[in-house]
Parts: sequence; structure tokens; C-alpha cells
Amino acid sequence: MRRLLLPVVLAVAMVVAMAGGTTVANAVPAGAGWRPTAVPRSEVAAGEMRSDREEVPAGFSKAEADRAETLEARRDAAPGCQVYWPAPYEVCGAIRDKYNELGGPNSFLSFPKSNELTNPGGYGKRTEFVNGPIYWSPQGGAHPVVNHFFAAWARNGYEAGPLGYPTSDEIVNPDNIGRRQYFEHATIYWKLNEAYAVRGAIRDKWGEAGWESGYLGYPVSDEFATPDGIGRGARFEHGMIYWTDAYGAHPVSGGLLDKWTLSGYERGPYGYPVADQRPRGSSWDQDFQFGTMGFPTDPVAAGVPDDEGGDTDVDEPEPVTWQDFADDAGLGVSARVTQDKAGSLDPCRPGESCTEEGAATAAPRTVRDLPIADGPDTQGRFIPEWCTRDPFDSRWKVQRKHACATWSNLAVKVRDTKGAEIGRMEYAVKSGILSSHKSGALQQEFRVEFGNFTGEVGKPTLVYQPTYLGYGTGAYSVDGPASGSPVSPNSVKTFVVTWKQQTKPDNTQWSPGLQITWNLGNLAPNVTASNSGTYRYSGFRCDSTFKMARKYRQGCVVPGSTPTFELTALVPEQTWHVQEAIRSGLPGGAGRPLSRLTDQVKRDINRQMSCPRSGPVYAARQLPGRSCDEYPFASTYQGSALSNGPGRTVHEYCHVADLPIATGSTGYSVCMIDAGQNSRSGSLLGAFYRTQRVVDQDDFTLTTTGGAPPAKP
Repeated sequence: MRRLLLPVVLAVAMVVAMAGGTTVANAVPAGAGWRPTAVPRSEVAAGEMRSDREEVPAGFSKAEADRAETLEARRDAAPGCQVYWPAPYEVCGAIRDKYNELGGPNSFLSFPKSNELTNPGGYGKRTEFVNGPIYWSPQGGAHPVVNHFFAAWARNGYEAGPLGYPTSDEIVNPDNIGRRQYFEHATIYWKLNEAYAVRGAIRDKWGEAGWESGYLGYPVSDEFATPDGIGRGARFEHGMIYWTDAYGAHPVSGGLLDKWTLSGYERGPYGYPVADQRPRGSSWDQDFQFGTMGFPTDPVAAGVPDDEGGDTDVDEPEPVTWQDFADDAGLGVSARVTQDKAGSLDPCRPGESCTEEGAATAAPRTVRDLPIADGPDTQGRFIPEWCTRDPFDSRWKVQRKHACATWSNLAVKVRDTKGAEIGRMEYAVKSGILSSHKSGALQQEFRVEFGNFTGEVGKPTLVYQPTYLGYGTGAYSVDGPASGSPVSPNSVKTFVVTWKQQTKPDNTQWSPGLQITWNLGNLAPNVTASNSGTYRYSGFRCDSTFKMARKYRQGCVVPGSTPTFELTALVPEQTWHVQEAIRSGLPGGAGRPLSRLTDQVKRDINRQMSCPRSGPVYAARQLPGRSCDEYPFASTYQGSALSNGPGRTVHEYCHVADLPIATGSTGYSVCMIDAGQNSRSGSLLGAFYRTQRVVDQDDFTLTTTGGAPPAKP
């Protein structure tokens, strides 16, 4: 094993250690040669050595210096060689000439520390110096290889490796920052701290890209073999170059490299690059073995739908009236959950009129039996029948774009100013809030249904105060009776608060805080006002992450309510595929929701894994009128590349012979289905995401009805 140490020497001459053909200030001019300082024999006392007259330089003993002087005196012992006192070694031939050209001991190499050596292959020669060797070969001549260049050459097997012998000294690059040195089969480039070898077709492609001044910059790795043993690659400051025998060398850089890295490089669904990158408008495309990668998005191949696309209600106007909001919310009876305490009553204080929960002897009559005494007639749109059906539990019942709550069997003990109970007022409170996927505004109905009044109740009034938490009074408007208006038995007070849309930055999310504080005041001087109740809700999530009609638009939903995507006979083959895939064990049904993935890069990788757009797999699956359908959807975190499971299909009619018919809880399924249905289904899924404001990582489930398998191929 060759051992060559590179110690740090004290000589100031070592500062210019990287300059091929460059010498330090004390060196003789290039080509002039180095001449030892000799003392004529007539001036030397008999038996006296130079070491007796001069201090021997550090690193050498007197014995070594004396041996060097003896060798210098035997000028006919080794023709073509030279000794450099006090080093007792002979430097010969072309290596001597190069050494003298550089400045001899005054150069960055310092003194020799070996005689001329034959390299392990028995072919070239070298002489080792304090700060590095000079190597010689018949085809390359003599050249020093030092510091980081030597380290890079050593990593690659010295002259016996793929680089071969040096063919030049170090050369300063045009940028006056880095350096390079040529070898028989490669070039080593250095910048600031490290040096790396570039060779073969990868070096040629790098040259086409502009060398170190091009868009790839300097190399930051040696050439390496890919894990599959098929290709080779090298890293540069701003990209990589990969080579295969079948496709040659091609750079991958920028966003395309980020995407390819995320997909797993050549082991991922795209495979090796087969062409250089090319512009596509403001995007870039590059062809790989199994499809075309684009950044930021892949170009959509014919017959391969993007399940984010499709025409939706993006051009419809924002809702304004309560009817608009009610229609948008679609108040069904499915997917209801409960969350958050709906409100509270302040503790009763001695001597005040005070609400008792559950104290009334009978529930107030239903709204249909009560006249609308004051306020807008919303026809129960905010508070549907199912909202009042369940027992009172002081919690909000929510759907994706709706929240409602009811407080039944309430009564106020009416007291006079001395604290004596003088009457009773029965009532119930109902409230409903509607949101829209097309607006950041919300509308809330607050409804008080009064029952029987008994005893002396004075002149009661409805006192209320809306508060949009974090905003002033201009953040909302009220349609209905003014605060402080009088109330009567067996009547209804209702008002609707529009919580206005607030200006928010694009691509943000927030949770609005809505609060209504109210109580029953009294105009009679001898009756106290009732204790106040505070009813608040902060369960909506608003966002400005969806682009509608070419601009971002706000919308609000209840994230705690998981929406359901319904697949029907509109797309029977895709519905059937999803149904069978879920039956085979994949997620998406009740209890195992999918979660939306908005990262276009990761969606492309999912889609490319399940439905490659070129190559033998793509060709084998092709059928007229059909396109590739994957499940779970590419736009979910359960998609193929992220599923951590194997691919499969559900039936031989799917025409996916490269995948088995199998079951299991992980993985993905592929089926070739009617191309029109596949495209239509993608549009429907895109519309579902928008209308339900399904943002990144939001869960959703699926239902399937009316599916039918594709025809036998």
C-alpha cells in the first residue's frame, strides 16, 4: 500500500501550493533551473563538512546532510540526477527538470524525501517531496499532484484508477476562483475546499452545459455508480448528471431535480433521464424512461385525467342572502357531529331575575304554532328540524357548512328590586350558522321563542350584543329587531347576523370567533333584568387557498365534519373500481378516510407510479377508448407512491397484466376504464374538493352506488 503524507511545513514558500507552474517569491524563474550553493574545495578545511559550517534545516539530521553532501560530490555516480542538500536523495531526469522549473526546494514542494521510485504497475515513475509528489509517464510527462488534487486522485485509485496519470500542472480557471488539473482520462476541479474528478461522457455533457461557469457550477462529488449497477452519476453545485449506456448523459437540475429526488431518483416511477430538459411556457419538462416529468406540474398526457381538474362553480357569484347561504350549505341529515359547548349563562346574583335551565313545566310551543312577532322569517333554513330533534345537551350540532344548537325548557324567575320572585317567563333559544365555500362571510340566526308568562313580569325587552372576536362593530351587520325592543308571551324574536368577510392574505387559514351575548332586560322600574347568556362558536375554518375565477377566494367550512365524496352511476366503471378496491382492503370507506394531498409534485409522482406514461408497462396496458385509473386517488396521501404497499388490480377485465389480483390493507389498485368516465370522475373529484373546501391533509370518505365493471377486453 502506498503511503504519502502531506505535512505542513514552516516555509513561507508553501503559501502558493496550488499554482501549477507558479513559484514563490524566492524561487528562480521558471525554466532557469535550481543551482545549489557550493563552497569551493580550496576553502573547505580537510575533513570539514557543510553541516559543520551551516545550520541544518529543520527536518533533517546532520547525518542526512552529510550524506547529501557526499552524494553531491559524486557527480558521476548517477548521470542526470541531482541532490539538494541537506536531503540525501537523488532527483533525476524529467522529474528533476520539472522540480527545478518549479523552483526546487524553494517551491511549494520543498525538499525531496525519496529517490525516484517505480510505480506499482512498473510503468511510470515518481519522486516524493515534503509537500507532495511529482509523477512521470511517457505519455503525460512530469507533473506535481498535491493537496486536494492528490486527495481526489487517491480516492480514484491513483494512476491505476480510471483517471490515469497527470498530463498537466494545476491551471487557474477563468473565474480566478477555482483550479483544474488534467489527467489521461479525467479532469480534477477544485474550488475553495474540495476537489473532484469529472470524466467520460459526464464530463463531456458538463462541458456542453458551460463547464464551471454554466448553470450546473462546479462538481461536488466524484463520479459514482447507481445502486442498480446500470448507470453512473455526478453531483454539481446546482444539479446532477446521470449516464446510462442506453440513453447517454443528461443533466437534471432545479425543480426537476427536486421532484426526481422526491420520487426516488432512478429507482422511482420515472426511471433514468433520457433527454435534456426543455421549456414549456413558464414550466420545464424532461423525458425519463417511464414518462415526462414537468416542473412545477407534469404535462397531462392524452387520456390521463388530473383528478384536480374539471369545471366547477368557480364563476358563480358569492352568496349574499340567507337563502343563498342555505342553498350552498345543503342542510342534509347525514354526517352530523357535535362539538364545542354552545353557550353559558352567567351565575345568578342575589336579587336578580335569573334563568333556570329545565325549570319550565312544559316546553314552549313549536315555531310553527308561534306568530313571527319580530324579525326576518327564515323559514327554518338556519335551524332544520333534525337540529331540534335530539335532547338538549348544550352542544353545537355541525355539518360541513352548518352549525346549530338549541336550548329548550328555559325560564326566567322574575324578581323585583328587593329580590322577591314575582313572575316567570318561559322561553327557548335556537341558533344556526351557515357558511359557504364561495365566501369568507357567515350568516347566523339567533332566535328566542317565548312561551307563557305568569305573575308580574314588568316590561321585558330583548337585549343583545354581537361580537366578531378580534374585529370592531363594522365587521358584522344585523337584520332584525333592535337590541332593547320589548317582548311578549307566545311570540318570537329573531335576528340574523351577517359576519362579514375580512381581508386575508392568499393561501392562509383562520378560525373566526363569533359571539352573541344577550339577556332579558326590563323597562319596569320595580323589576330587575335577567342574568346574561353568552353563546359563542369558533368551529368554522376559513381559508383563502382555492383559486376561483383566476383569483383566490375565501370560503368557510367546519373541519370537524368529514365530507363524503359520492360516486354514482354517472361514472359506473370508476365507481366500480373504487368499490372493489375498498372491498379488497384499501382505505376510503367509513372509519378509514383518505386525506387530500395538494402538493402537485407529489401528486405527479403518485400518478406516475400507478399509471406510467411511457415504456413497456404503459404500452402493454393500452386499449382503445380506455385510460388508466388509480386508487387511492393520486391527490391523496394514500396514493400509490406514498402508500408503502404493492400495486395490484381487482379483476382481469381491468387489463392490467403487470399487476396481480390481490387484497391487503396497503398499496394501490389500477384498472383501465372508460376514458370519458375517467375524465368525468376527475372533474367531479375536483369539484368535490372545492365545494367542500377540502384542504391539504383534510380527511374525506367515499360512498359508491351504481357501479359496473368494464367490458371484457
